Order: sequence, then C-alpha cells, then structure tokens
Amino acid sequence: MSLEQPLLDFLVQYQESHQVRSKSEVVARAIMLLRDQSLEAQYAQALTEWDESGEAEVWDVAVSDGLEGHDAAR
Repeated sequence: MSLEQPLLDFLVQYQESHQVRSKSEVVARAIMLLRDQSLEAQYAQALTEWDESGEAEVWDVAVSDGLEGHDAAR
C-alpha cells in the first residue's frame, strides 16, 4: 500500500501518540471504524425500510408486553 506523505505523516503521528505497535495496526483500526460506520448506516437503512413497510406495526402488537412504540420489542 502506498500513501501520500501527509497521510503517512499522520499515520506515524497517530501511532506514536496512541502508542500503537505498528502502522499496520493503525490502518487496521481505521478500516474497522470504516466498517462499523458502514454497518451502522446499513442498520439504519434497514430500520427505516422496516418502519416504512408497515410490518413494524404488526410485529409491535405481536411482541409487545404492554409497552408502546419501538421500545416494546426491545
């Protein structure tokens, strides 16, 4: 992998200031954060689709225990 000098400088600075063992570990952490952001967006989209489908209301009635709204299923 090759990086432009400003990115490499940041990588080294981050590694040193956060006491990370290697540049590879810094890159791995960054990739995991990107993956988590992507998953978060996908879950938010799925929840929106679920709410808009009308299925959420049907299931809220079926699984609720007297609570109202989205908290009923949790």
